[in-house]
Amino acid sequence: MDVRRKNTAYILAFTFVAAVAFIYLLISIALVPYWQGLSGNEIQAWWSGPFTRFSILMVPLHLLSIVMGIYSYVLHRKEEKPFNLLWLLAIITLLICQAFNFGLHGAVYNPALQSGSLDASAALEVFDKWSFYHHIRTASICLSLLVLIIIGIRFKSSFK
Repeated sequence: MDVRRKNTAYILAFTFVAAVAFIYLLISIALVPYWQGLSGNEIQAWWSGPFTRFSILMVPLHLLSIVMGIYSYVLHRKEEKPFNLLWLLAIITLLICQAFNFGLHGAVYNPALQSGSLDASAALEVFDKWSFYHHIRTASICLSLLVLIIIGIRFKSSFK
């Protein structure tokens, strides 16, 4: 297998996963506490305004992280067993994150909050669920990033 292709795939997968992890951590640290101080109607206004513009950036990042993660795994799957298992763990945790992202956030919680049709208490309830699952997807993407870092450090001789 072409080593240059493997290196490029790893670097791109790491870059996109790191970008998503950074944004999720930023949301967890800065935005979730801010949103928790808002009323249900204010949360819906925020979701239907600035948040929709933010999601325009996130969708390509998510898709690129998935594509490059899977591509990197395919290129590296025939490596020695511990290396292969780390790649498998990285891709599984990445896909768990993306399942939460597209399955719950993109299909259920974000549209409900963007609709502006919920009463204030229902909006707060939906936001609480959104926040809980956001922390799960953040932990998942951070685990994926950590595994990619371990791959890069532990097997750096494989990337030369």
